Amino acid sequence: MTNTKSKITVGFYFSLPRLLSKVTGRDSDFSEGSFFETCLGSVVVLLIPYFFLVDLAMNHVGRWVAFGTGVALLFAIWIFWLVVLYLNWVIIQVLHGLGFFRGVTERHLQDILVGLIITFFASELSILNSWVRWIGILWLIILAMNLAATLSLALKDTRRGR
Repeated sequence: MTNTKSKITVGFYFSLPRLLSKVTGRDSDFSEGSFFETCLGSVVVLLIPYFFLVDLAMNHVGRWVAFGTGVALLFAIWIFWLVVLYLNWVIIQVLHGLGFFRGVTERHLQDILVGLIITFFASELSILNSWVRWIGILWLIILAMNLAATLSLALKDTRRGR
């Protein structure tokens, strides 16, 4: 009697978990259905600009005013992202109208633009002289690891002839 293992395909949005899954012998595909990645990504997108702005507020106002400002900034960051996502949509519509990036979906272009904004905030965080700089540095390290994983997966798929 042979014992066969059924392969369970797990899907990840980011390349780093896909590469780690393949290294451990599990099969993984691209997927947008990972609840953990969705929640973690959303938290990161909200917290990196929040920590940047809170650090700026803490350096210029007193403690109690900074606390109130921190609470108000939660709402301001939410409004900021609504405006940014709308402006990203407008930019994408203009680019598609001009004939640029027609082969790329709006969702992927939106991901690129949001990633650039988060990386900008993270790079600004990383040069601050406070504890929040480590959040920015951590983001930049994870970004570099994800890009390296993307390259590794692309090279691996190219060697297979996919």
